[in-house]
Amino acid sequence: MRRFLITFVLLIAPLALGHTTKIEQVTIMEMAENRYGIRYAAPPPGMSEFAAPILPGHCKWADPEDFPITETSTSLVFETVGRPLTAEDRIILPWQKNGVMVEMKWRDGSIGRQFFMSGGQGIVVEMSQLKAGSGSWQATAKRYFKLGLEHILGGIDHLLFVAGLLLLVRGKRKLLLTITAFTVAHSITLALSVLGLFELPSEPVEAIIALSIVFLAVENVHLRRGNSGLTSRFPWIVSFAFGLIHGLGFAGALGDIGLPQADVPSALLFFNLGVEAGQLLFVAGWIVLAGLIFRMKLKWPARLALAPEYALGIVASYWLLERSIAMLPV
Repeated sequence: MRRFLITFVLLIAPLALGHTTKIEQVTIMEMAENRYGIRYAAPPPGMSEFAAPILPGHCKWADPEDFPITETSTSLVFETVGRPLTAEDRIILPWQKNGVMVEMKWRDGSIGRQFFMSGGQGIVVEMSQLKAGSGSWQATAKRYFKLGLEHILGGIDHLLFVAGLLLLVRGKRKLLLTITAFTVAHSITLALSVLGLFELPSEPVEAIIALSIVFLAVENVHLRRGNSGLTSRFPWIVSFAFGLIHGLGFAGALGDIGLPQADVPSALLFFNLGVEAGQLLFVAGWIVLAGLIFRMKLKWPARLALAPEYALGIVASYWLLERSIAMLPV
């Protein structure tokens, strides 16, 4: 009865594919008393889809004479009237994107750095979060735990790999070993990659992630036809091997978000814990829903016996082809 679940998940897969942020970082600089600059890598307003930032009420735009504008980047200057920027101020980036890392460079040489998510107004940059040394480790923990949770729940390819394992594995002990192996593996490569000890280009990593799902789909078909092999007997071996690759995928996402250099260990730890929490929520939800469907005693038509496996394989094969083509030289 769990087979209804994978079909549902596959139906919503296309909704999670548009997961990119065009502007990854914005830099704000305190240039002089009551004078600030904003810089980001995108064409200036009027030449691109990105509108100009919305300033606090006591601020006004100024001549960017010391900030040259180019066709590929925007450099803006504004001045405050009556008082400098304070912790109560906010700058709104009216961009409906996933969010950006904002770095604030103060005149005294200190730097504040935080990631801000997009909301109804756009991306609201709270100056209170950009003071030197701002944000306790609890704030960093909360922010990166949430980012990890959101990333795994929005990462349909990672969830489909877990779904493939859930279709393959029989028995609580074997399931525990399999999920644990996947967790340990992607935690290892996530940490190694973020710390700069091991890296791979993102394109082949994403292609191998798609290949891992194709592999599980094929193994599931073999199992349904009565051909149990090494994968079905020892699924934790496969989950660990491919988990190493999935960890590099998580690292790529975390690299796009950015890490506060002063808080790398705690940010890395809580991002990973957020990923694990999201993974456990998915597994728990799968088990609960499967139990409910089992109690309803629904019957899966014989002609659709392999529908979930084929659906899983088709979607993953499309991703594999798409990501492999993307690696070809233009």
